[in-house]
Amino acid sequence: MKDKVEFFRQHGYCVLPEVLSGEELRSLNQAVDADRQQYPPLWMSRGEGGRFQSVSVLLTNPVFDCTLYHPGVLPVVRELMGEELCFEEHSVMVREALDGEVPEAVWHRDTAHLPGHPLALRNISAVFYLTDVDEHTHCFAVVPEDAETKRKLPTDRDGGRGRELYGKAGTAILFNAGSCHAGVVKHSSRDRRTAHVYYGHRSQPFLSNFNIVPRRLSDHPDPSVRGLFSRPNLNTSLVQENFP
Repeated sequence: MKDKVEFFRQHGYCVLPEVLSGEELRSLNQAVDADRQQYPPLWMSRGEGGRFQSVSVLLTNPVFDCTLYHPGVLPVVRELMGEELCFEEHSVMVREALDGEVPEAVWHRDTAHLPGHPLALRNISAVFYLTDVDEHTHCFAVVPEDAETKRKLPTDRDGGRGRELYGKAGTAILFNAGSCHAGVVKHSSRDRRTAHVYYGHRSQPFLSNFNIVPRRLSDHPDPSVRGLFSRPNLNTSLVQENFP
C-alpha cells in the first residue's frame, strides 16, 4: 500500500489493477443491462457523444454495494483520507460506442482542495472500470498534481498535461476530485462502463444531494461500513426522518 500512497502524493491519482473479480464484473454488468431496461428514465442523457448516467442504482439493485466498500479499494482510500472518511456520491456511467463526430474533452475539477489535510485532499473519487479501457476506447484522463501544488489551491482547467489511464475490466482508479480531469471520447466500437464513488470527510459539508442512501447501508451490521454513512446528505436525512 505504501507505494500506492506515495504515488498518489506525487501525482494525485493511483491505479489499482484487478480489483473486481470476474464474478463481480459479470454481476455488475448484468445489473447495468437490467437497470437500463427496467428504469430508463433514471439514466440521464448527458450528451457528449452518448453518455448516460444513473445516480439511482443503489435504490434499484444492491449488487452495486460492493463498489462502496470494496476490500481492494477502501483500505487505500482510508489511508489516503484519514479516519473521518465518509461516503458522498455514487453513480454508474455508460459511454456508448461512437462512429460520428467526437466531442471535445471537458476538462474540469469536481471539488475544492483542503490545504489542512496532509494531501490537501477534500474529496477522493474511485472509478471502477466495468469494461476494458485502452487507447481505442473512451477513457478517463487526469492532470498529475502533487500535494504541494494542491496546497496552492490551483483552479486552472488546462488538460495539456492530461494522462489517459487505461486498464482491464476490474481496474479501479483513485484520484483527488480537486484534480483537473476529463472523459476523453473517441471513435470506438465498444461501450465504456464505469462506476463512480466519491468520499469525503465527516467534518466537511456534504458534496451533493444526488443519492438517497438505502437503510441497508446506513444501518449496516458492520460498524466499519455503517460509519461511512454516518453523515448523510439532505435527501437521505429527509427520507430517514419522514419514512422511518
